[in-house]
Amino acid sequence: MPTLIEFRDIHENIRLCKELNLDFIELNMNLPICLPESMPANEIMRLKKLYGIDFTIHLPEEIDLSSFHLPIRRGHIERCKETIEWAHAAEIKTLNMHLNNGIYFTLPQQRVWINEQYEAKYLELLLDSFAELYDLSNKLSVKLCIENACNFNVSFIKRALNMLSSTFDNFYLTWDVGHDAKVNYAEQPLILSHAKQVRHMHLHDFNGKSDHQPLFTGVVPLENRLKFASEHDLSIVVEVKTSFALKESIYKLREILS
Repeated sequence: MPTLIEFRDIHENIRLCKELNLDFIELNMNLPICLPESMPANEIMRLKKLYGIDFTIHLPEEIDLSSFHLPIRRGHIERCKETIEWAHAAEIKTLNMHLNNGIYFTLPQQRVWINEQYEAKYLELLLDSFAELYDLSNKLSVKLCIENACNFNVSFIKRALNMLSSTFDNFYLTWDVGHDAKVNYAEQPLILSHAKQVRHMHLHDFNGKSDHQPLFTGVVPLENRLKFASEHDLSIVVEVKTSFALKESIYKLREILS
């Protein structure tokens, strides 16, 4: 389950996790209760042993490893490295992250992405940043998984992902099936071309307007996605946004699978 914004501390999330008999909670670093400063590794280890649950981590969405501003880029790299070290100390194996698109200019007839206009520099910076992160994550046995965020169909993002895949042996992906549906499954070809590198899944539905909907209320072929997850031994976050939607989703999922 994800960390839910309606709960003000991790213990409320843990109670629901136990009530639903789920295996782990994704600590969302966009929330101040899910930071290394708020949850030291020894406290996470205590909670894991006390409640018999595990954790994954979602890095903050503003992380930009290709920023053209050196101090900003270095700050984001250092935060990622701190998080990898935090995860290792807490025996957390999976970190989820987005690949930041950057900024675009809106012209009269088109949208121009700065990272595409200056793509050679963008790719150079991204490669240098990930070289540091993959080196550390490899040493500490932590999987860094890049999630499709409705952008794996963007041309310069596809080229960046293919570059990372061909350069690093520990390149891994998260398949967010709701995001993929939101862009009419345009991300799926790239994901399936790297099927052996998918390690994690975010599972939610899309109703034609909004994603992060309860399972089996929209158009996502969830049974197909669950089959893929089973065949590739993926961990899965049921990434809906409220406790009510999570309960509805888990009950329906177990009914379908029983």
